[in-house]
Amino acid sequence: MSPGGHAATTALAGGVALLSTSSVPLAAGVVAGGFLIDLDHAVDYVLFNRQRDLRPSAFLRYYLEGRVERVVLALHSYELFALLIALAWWTGTSALLGYVVGGLMHLVLDMIFNGELLPNNVLAFYSFAYRAAHRFRGATLHGHVPRAPVPAGFWRAFFTGAVRREPRAAAAGRCSTPPAA
Repeated sequence: MSPGGHAATTALAGGVALLSTSSVPLAAGVVAGGFLIDLDHAVDYVLFNRQRDLRPSAFLRYYLEGRVERVVLALHSYELFALLIALAWWTGTSALLGYVVGGLMHLVLDMIFNGELLPNNVLAFYSFAYRAAHRFRGATLHGHVPRAPVPAGFWRAFFTGAVRREPRAAAAGRCSTPPAA
């Protein structure tokens, strides 16, 4: 899902959590889990991919164009969520419970919307152990799925996200109008 899509769904989920429970810590947790979970992309960008252009537009374009060399994404993992669920259950902390709910919403939306960009098993991709077994190699984990050009302008790209490019042969064989019956 695009970053803008995550921002919108997270704002909605956080608002629903606040209105339905009146719990600010729960709602804040939902927002942190739903959107701030993507901070691990920034960590990967700087630490593991050694990128130094810290402009938001450069960061966004780097990911949307699929140029990622290392995919660690420590916050996007079943293993972390198993620990967080156990910790939330054990402590009863509403903010942590909200983080788990928001984060799981984020992962499910990623699987639904980003699945076409991952040629291998999209479910396995969200396992830290799976990514580690593939040495966090972006080329191996992301494959060579052709992507459509990133839209010009930061906000348009932010809300559009990465899009798979259709093969020319398939696109060329399509008609703009259905055949006559």
